[in-house]
Amino acid sequence: MLKNGQIKRFLIYTLGEIFLVVVGILIALQIDNWNIQRKNRIREVAILKQLHADFQSNKVQLDSIKYFNQLAIDYCDIIISLMPFEKDYVASMDTINQLAPKVWNTKTFNPTNGSIEALISSSSFEIIQNDTLRNLLAKWKDVYSDYSEEEQATRNFVLNEVSPYFREEFDYLNVMAASNRKMMSSKKFRNLWFDIKGYRQQIIQSMKEEKVAWHIDEIIRLTKPNAPSTQ
Repeated sequence: MLKNGQIKRFLIYTLGEIFLVVVGILIALQIDNWNIQRKNRIREVAILKQLHADFQSNKVQLDSIKYFNQLAIDYCDIIISLMPFEKDYVASMDTINQLAPKVWNTKTFNPTNGSIEALISSSSFEIIQNDTLRNLLAKWKDVYSDYSEEEQATRNFVLNEVSPYFREEFDYLNVMAASNRKMMSSKKFRNLWFDIKGYRQQIIQSMKEEKVAWHIDEIIRLTKPNAPSTQ
């Protein structure tokens, strides 16, 4: 009986020791997990701050690009309204000389993507707690790429159609030359302005269809300080 009692006390003592060890390990793991979470939250705040600044800059640039293209459309309308140029050729030529370079000039939307590209390609992407924000960031590259196709199409049209046409047909040294007047009365010249206007309109339409501004606004909203961490 004495021997059985000693074994019983030994087993209880051993089980107690094991329990204390297990509890100690669990507490250590929990503390380690808390430290990891704390560091992740600090890292997340820094990432969100950088993304917020980048997309605020992107918003300003997109608004500028939209304004630039709308202005080009308005200039095309002014030039088209002067047709046929025989009404007042000299005044029409002056207007075209002033507005044409602004219409042909191409500006492209070049967003700041460095921080988002580095984030998506790293393990830090999982630190972002907001599911909606992670989804928006993951889709941003495709949104921008689809939209930029319209800008590139406009740029190609100006470089491959407009510029060669004027270099070949227009006499820059003698603006009032009869050959220039003949060129401006041609169907190709008239259609050129409708084409340019159409390309500019397509850029603005693409902004709407691809929801470029909406994506930017949502990313700004979800990365601002005190934004909801989950959604």
